[in-house]
Amino acid sequence: MKILDCDIHNTYRSQQDLYPYLEEPYLSRLKEKGFGYPSETFPSSIHNKRLDAKPESGPAGSDYSLMREQLLDRFDVTYGVLTGEGISGLSYMTEQDYPAALARAYNSWLMDTWLKYDKRLLGSLHLAIQHPEAAAAEIYRCGSHPQIVQVSLPAATTMPLSHPFYRPVLRAAAEMNLVIALHFRQPGITAPSVTPVGTPSLHIDYHTLISLPYMSQLVMLVTSGVLEELPNLKILLIEGGFIWAIHLMWRFDKDYKSLHRQVPALKKLPSEYICQHFKFGIQPIYEPREAAMLQQVIEAGQLQQNLVFGSDYPHWDADEPEFVMRFLKEAWRQPIFYDNLAGWYKGIK
Repeated sequence: MKILDCDIHNTYRSQQDLYPYLEEPYLSRLKEKGFGYPSETFPSSIHNKRLDAKPESGPAGSDYSLMREQLLDRFDVTYGVLTGEGISGLSYMTEQDYPAALARAYNSWLMDTWLKYDKRLLGSLHLAIQHPEAAAAEIYRCGSHPQIVQVSLPAATTMPLSHPFYRPVLRAAAEMNLVIALHFRQPGITAPSVTPVGTPSLHIDYHTLISLPYMSQLVMLVTSGVLEELPNLKILLIEGGFIWAIHLMWRFDKDYKSLHRQVPALKKLPSEYICQHFKFGIQPIYEPREAAMLQQVIEAGQLQQNLVFGSDYPHWDADEPEFVMRFLKEAWRQPIFYDNLAGWYKGIK
């Protein structure tokens, strides 16, 4: 069976790996002060990464040979998409130019290193979306690389991604035929609250409520009409769950029938846009008492063609293929593990 893993967290051994890709004054600042991310607000009571994934030097995810042994070769992965680690907080920094320079450095390092290690590896660009013009320029700079297939954006943003402020980023991704991958970021003091009732108190709160920003982004991307404006826009929701999409589509279509005059740009039901423009990562897989329960829910929402596999290696709650297969009907396995997403990524069939 072919496997396309859309969520593999690689990283650098140390920030020194990025030094050759930075110019002054940003190089001196990185050496002296580091990235300067706002403090994380939700410390976990358990290890964030698999302990066996940490190499002798560097953090988990920084060693290609170990990743190849534990993931790529072990499960005969056909393609694996690198989603990065240690760089994803750029969009939550308060500045514009410095995080944009860090994004350029990381993306150049990624193309010069990891994407040359193994032809099975594909890449995700990281951006500082608080500077949309620089972010779009970075997509145009790197988007033609044959192994760059998606753009990683935070699921929670200070304004909806549908807002015209972010339109240069969405337009550039659509023009370069890159998937927009929304991935949750551990929020810091400058990030928006993940809930409409304020900041959660505990890591378990935030981790359980992780779907809320994804739901908000999806609804407003549809109602904004941007999917009519950019018909090639493809959006992948990673680590945000998917069962909620069923309830949302049913309610969305119901409300649209009454309130369609508010959204004259839409030419079809909201659920049709969702099925055409959105895919949902199945990790972390729901674990009901019986697999048949999950299968019944998926069938009720007709989501079989919109679900895709991502391992989330090397995080503590990563899903291995054999474990996920236990919850899926046999007829769904090849589509979810490969076919549903392969047609979205450029150059992949």
